[in-house]
Amino acid sequence: MSRLASISLATLAGALTQAAQAQTALPDINVSSPLRAHPRPAPAAQPVVSTPHPAAAASPTAPVTRRAVARAPAPTPAQSPSAQQTSAASPAPFVAATTPAAINITSAKEIEQTHQFDVAKALERAATNVIIEDVQGNPFSPQVDFRGFAASPVSGTPQGLAVYMNGIRINEAWGDTVNWDLIPTVAIDRTAIVTGNPLFGLNAIGGAVVMDMKNGFTYHGFELDGRGGSFGRRQGAMQAGVEQDGVAAYVAIEAAGDKGYRKFSGSQIHRLYGDLGWRGDQAEIHLSTNIAANKFGVSASAPNDLVNNATDAVYTTPQTTKNTLSQFDLNGVFTPQQNWKILADAHYRAFDQAHVDGNTTDFASCGGPTLCDNNGNSTYMPDFFGPNAALAAIDRTWTTSRTVGGTVQIENTDKLGFSELPNKIVFGVNLEHGWTHFAASEELGLLNPYDLSVPGLGVINLDPAGDVSPVKLNAANTYLGVYALDTFEATDKLTFTAGARYNLATISLYDLYSTQLNGSSSYDHLNPVVGATYKITQEVAAYASYSESNRAPTPLELGCADPNHPCLIDNFLVSDPHLSQVVAHSIETGLRGGFHPASYLPAEAGALLPGRVDWSAGVYRTTSFNDILSVPSQVTGQGYFTNAGVTQRQGIETQVRYTDEKLSAYVNYALTDATFRSMLELGSPNNPLVVAYNTATGLSASSILVMPGSHMTSIPKHRLKGGFDYALTKEWKVGMDVVYTAGNWVRGDEINAFGTLPSYATVNLRSSYQLTKNFQVYGLIDNVGGARGRSFGTFFNTTQIPFLSFSDPRQVSITAPTGFYAGAKMTF
Repeated sequence: MSRLASISLATLAGALTQAAQAQTALPDINVSSPLRAHPRPAPAAQPVVSTPHPAAAASPTAPVTRRAVARAPAPTPAQSPSAQQTSAASPAPFVAATTPAAINITSAKEIEQTHQFDVAKALERAATNVIIEDVQGNPFSPQVDFRGFAASPVSGTPQGLAVYMNGIRINEAWGDTVNWDLIPTVAIDRTAIVTGNPLFGLNAIGGAVVMDMKNGFTYHGFELDGRGGSFGRRQGAMQAGVEQDGVAAYVAIEAAGDKGYRKFSGSQIHRLYGDLGWRGDQAEIHLSTNIAANKFGVSASAPNDLVNNATDAVYTTPQTTKNTLSQFDLNGVFTPQQNWKILADAHYRAFDQAHVDGNTTDFASCGGPTLCDNNGNSTYMPDFFGPNAALAAIDRTWTTSRTVGGTVQIENTDKLGFSELPNKIVFGVNLEHGWTHFAASEELGLLNPYDLSVPGLGVINLDPAGDVSPVKLNAANTYLGVYALDTFEATDKLTFTAGARYNLATISLYDLYSTQLNGSSSYDHLNPVVGATYKITQEVAAYASYSESNRAPTPLELGCADPNHPCLIDNFLVSDPHLSQVVAHSIETGLRGGFHPASYLPAEAGALLPGRVDWSAGVYRTTSFNDILSVPSQVTGQGYFTNAGVTQRQGIETQVRYTDEKLSAYVNYALTDATFRSMLELGSPNNPLVVAYNTATGLSASSILVMPGSHMTSIPKHRLKGGFDYALTKEWKVGMDVVYTAGNWVRGDEINAFGTLPSYATVNLRSSYQLTKNFQVYGLIDNVGGARGRSFGTFFNTTQIPFLSFSDPRQVSITAPTGFYAGAKMTF
């Protein structure tokens, strides 16, 4: 949404460089909101001293465009990110000082040296509480989970994270989904996960993922990278940046293809990012574009019985997705006079998706000339095959979304009239308008017993009274945000932060087939934030904050909220009751700091640890009121959205990193306790313990009764990560990462009766060798031990396919097997 909810990477850049060098004091950094100021980092050869007061730093507080007029000396080609790779990859150090919340940062150098091709994997490696749920069996379509909140490409998944690229909110207008496949990873300058900051607008319930992209001022040179390996993988990336006389240009292109590690899960990925910038004494303007055209197969979850025999098994196919994107952005930052800054942004985003999904069906022969639906009602579809046919269906959807928006933000760093102490205040207004055309149809098919594929019969379900009805729908959503944030340094140790954002969301639905879906809803909320940081010593700081955030129901959720008229999630919509918006209250507190071990050890021992240790430890609690969940229906493959009372996600996060010239190592641990805090009835028709209807409980025949304290599903309680990168020589580097994830409860088992899925761990290895100054070769081994973790699970109808017998009611998504890759990179 707004370009205002990014981070003040002007100050973050200084922290990233300082923590890697021999500085002792904590860096003074501040995080703000969507639009960001982002001067280029200073050359690594020059020590960067942290700004003593946050108000003196470029844009420490609010939604601001990522480019700033205040700028460091331009890096020469020898100092460009692509050429300067002489030390081991350094995971980004922690943000310390004036930010009263937890922040996880990943730099372009880390993404490059770990050879990540997708930003989700980079986030999982760097951020303490991030895991990837492989719900769709395709590495280009991951679901990112942070603190139990999701940013997912799967329609129907309640989205709890706001995601920004260069300050533009890229949650799609229809269902707030996040399509990670559209993001050109090589073009990312740095990314961060920011918590406790409501200025990031709608969906920032769990936090915001903020990506700052490269431009010709921040990247100089040319790089070409190609690799190949397991599963038929071949991929390439190119980036180039130039600057001359105040004009700069940058372009990045990525392409990839493979056959997939599960049946029917191959991918074709094409994406481009470009930026053209101009810089003067009092202004800087950028025009950027992001274009993508991708197609991939997704295998979703499969019955555990099938997976135990063949890990590449699928349960009904085809399941294919085509995504296309054209995004254009014009933004600038202007400094009309000292201590004043104006930032502005205008953008247009065009997203199209076509989805094909082969499924089982409840349509069946009922002795007449036509088929009957789940309730035994006759339909218009002829019965060609009689009672012994294994009927199925191919569901198709088409989503066309367009979004226009803009932001204006004003910053002032004048000292308060009654004080000589630093102060920074930011005001901003953001407006987004999106419109979507959604269409869906269902074709009758037969289920192939050999591979469970579904060939179509050419018969389209046009019965408006059936369980599944065709849909043509227009939706319009308008989001307005008005915000202010002030950061005041009361003393040289104590800093206060206070602000608020007012969100207004209006959503309208226009049914093009009938009037069932017509309707308009409006939601508004004022989200405050207050926080403080205190420097206990030069090496230790404490922080604490309270904030509120809200999420309005999406057009998709509003169109499918009636349990008596369920939808084939994302595929078909029906008339619906009203949904309440989600409002979350968050508190978090913690300590963080850094030190040089050599300062506290005898000379001989200190010589073994010449670098720096950064650490943090924090606790948090987010309580969501009127949380929204997707719930399965008694009709196979269908579901609906419902408010689920009060839910709570709380936990502990700890992390330690060590960095010197040759070695960077890290270990972090997160405990996430996600529970229901209200008694509620949820549909779970395939749960074997489903409570039959009786007058005492009032439960329907397909529901379960969830008690307060029950664990939420699909959220692992424990997450442990560790790894290192080490330069054996100046040319030869090796690295390793380990990720351990505790098993989670399967979806549909909100009563916690069946136990969790097994815990699992994956180990990834990498090595690179710099043959010449401009040529590098590297190799990767993913999932060295071949662990096939069950990252996601749900229940299914074990009797749905007449010629197969299943004993386990769970179906699961399984992680990728061992993969081997080799590549080469040229840099100039």
